[in-house]
Amino acid sequence: MTDTEKKLTKARAGLVLSSPFFASIALHMKLKEDQYHPTAYTDSVVLGYNPEFIDKLTNAEIKGVICHEVLHIAMLHPFRRNSRDQFRWNVACDYAINPIVKEAGFSLPEGALLDDKYKGMEAETIYNQLPKQLELPANTVMIGDVKDYTPDKNDPNSPTPQQQEQQWKITLTGAAAVAKAQGKLPAGLDRMIQEVLKPKLPWREILSRFITENARNDYTWTQPNKRYLYSGLYLPALNVPTLGTIAVIIDTSGSIAQKELDTFASELQSIMSIYPGTEINVIYVDTKVAYTETIDIYDFQLHAKGGGGTDFQPGFEYIDKEQIMPACAIYFTDGWCSSFPEVPDFPTLWVVTDRDKFTPPFGEVIHIERRE
Repeated sequence: MTDTEKKLTKARAGLVLSSPFFASIALHMKLKEDQYHPTAYTDSVVLGYNPEFIDKLTNAEIKGVICHEVLHIAMLHPFRRNSRDQFRWNVACDYAINPIVKEAGFSLPEGALLDDKYKGMEAETIYNQLPKQLELPANTVMIGDVKDYTPDKNDPNSPTPQQQEQQWKITLTGAAAVAKAQGKLPAGLDRMIQEVLKPKLPWREILSRFITENARNDYTWTQPNKRYLYSGLYLPALNVPTLGTIAVIIDTSGSIAQKELDTFASELQSIMSIYPGTEINVIYVDTKVAYTETIDIYDFQLHAKGGGGTDFQPGFEYIDKEQIMPACAIYFTDGWCSSFPEVPDFPTLWVVTDRDKFTPPFGEVIHIERRE
């Protein structure tokens, strides 16, 4: 055992009595020396480290680095990146977990990413708010990266990402229960763990399926080309390997929280990044169309405007008036309205945040959990 490995082992052992949750997770990670990485990292299997980086730290800071990597796993970051940019995802994840490390009483090396404006946010929300061309201060230290989990190609019994994530959820549940029973699980961390582990309706999967099913290929006769209908010609629409145009209608009546919008935008951006040629028309509506914009899927920022009552008709009327002809429409709303338009000639998905019994006269409905 090298001197550096002894330092890590000592620091990890020191967590057993004071912080059983962090210790329990850390003991599941294999220590791996990696001189090619500047600091440390985890992929949910190993705790990789550069000995030169570790040797410069105090014992308290080494504990902080270990807890940092533990929180990447506790938040299931190795399984949540999807198609997001790796560097921005690492930065977002660090901004999400470093305040928790500090609040738990641990030290972090100088230069660790900390910003109060991101405190309490999920990594996906932070990622959405980071500039596309991200530049960090010169003294920044990315103390511990998160890497995507990938099965070991040399091990036929290596778990799939889904199996690995499920196994970690079981481990996290046990670690949290033990620490809580000892009165050594901070309340804030307990809430975050429960939010990660709490079963939710698979609205993201439904959203992904809805979009994918409406992706276009070649020509189709299911929807005629409207540009030629006026002349009596019934011609097929050209389908290319993109969605073409997608309409996103946002209910801005005042009851939709920004956190819900950020979550929705983050998931939508991730799903739609596989359709790089897609044009996204966003329509903000209360009792009228308050604002419209075209969004780049690589820089998906929602600029909600409105704040009045709710009427479902104006958004669809705008689509018809402007002859947008979307492949599909997604309506993000709290559901508290009964003023519907006529059935449109494109698929519609209602993403509802509040009203349990929402039965529109057309379209498919999914519910996203409201977050106060």
